[in-house]
Amino acid sequence: MESSSIQFPDGRKVLAKIIRDVRRLRDLRSSEVAERMGLPLRSYELFEAGGGRLDLERLFSFAEATDSDPFAIVLAVPFGSPEFAVACADTKLALIMAMHLQGFYETRGDDIAYLEPPNIIGGFERVFKELGAKLDDNEAFLRRWFEGRKESSISLGTLSVRGLRGRKP
Repeated sequence: MESSSIQFPDGRKVLAKIIRDVRRLRDLRSSEVAERMGLPLRSYELFEAGGGRLDLERLFSFAEATDSDPFAIVLAVPFGSPEFAVACADTKLALIMAMHLQGFYETRGDDIAYLEPPNIIGGFERVFKELGAKLDDNEAFLRRWFEGRKESSISLGTLSVRGLRGRKP
């Protein structure tokens, strides 16, 4: 058994709740998700209970099978918040952030080592303040977004998970 200096004592329990809650959000049966993931039903049920193999490959497979945000699922464990993963399932907030971070690294390379933490913090504070203002100030937009969410949702197929699927020419 592998050990880590980073421990999440309730990690498996949180992850099990995330998986179950996301599946229910999508109104899917366990058998449907198992089939989409290419797993026997019993293996999927063990996975959903927080047992068996819990690695990034399987979590990303689950996210693809449920059209949810794989990075939000991963981050929800240390956050101790299954609700975070559910809240990001449609918007793909954490996935979009990761894609932009990857793009920034591809553009700037190892120079990112010279960024100072206060500048990074300030940048993220500005981004999240602006996003918060959008939530506060655009009530009409949000009403339309939620009313037409099924047509406006973002699927994993629409976004390129470059690190997982390889580079496109």
